[in-house]
Amino acid sequence: MRHLTLSLLLGAILSLNLGCQKNTEDPAPPETQNENQAAEASPAPSAEPAPAAGHPAITAANKVLAAIHAGDAAAIRPLLNATNQKKVSDEDLPKLLEQVKRTIGDVTEVTEVRKGRRENQVAAKIRVVENEVFVVVLTLEDGQYLFEDLNSPDVAGYEALEKIAP
Repeated sequence: MRHLTLSLLLGAILSLNLGCQKNTEDPAPPETQNENQAAEASPAPSAEPAPAAGHPAITAANKVLAAIHAGDAAAIRPLLNATNQKKVSDEDLPKLLEQVKRTIGDVTEVTEVRKGRRENQVAAKIRVVENEVFVVVLTLEDGQYLFEDLNSPDVAGYEALEKIAP
């Protein structure tokens, strides 16, 4: 797997930003809940995306891509994982965002998510160029998927990872 140094730093920054944002959408009621219970219950805000959004890592990765395309350092900062929060300075963010934008191309949404190589890590597919699969690597920290890095494993290495969404 080829490591993209600048992408790693940007990835970490983006991951932290995603983890700090709250999703205030109401969760779907449980299937076992009857109509009376549904009327009495007041739905609590959920950290999970709406059912149409799919896996929460897809939502997180798409927020990372949006921040990269916008070149928005303030938006990417809370999406970064803890390691990147410490390593990446506010002064370095704009340059890193510009460099990473070239890596992701025009892609604005990920198409699938696979388990990463480490525990609590996932790889969200951005695009395939020849024998490389460009991915957003996210880590699960405190219940939130946060940006760790951009990587580009070869197709065989990526396909060997267990698919978790869609």
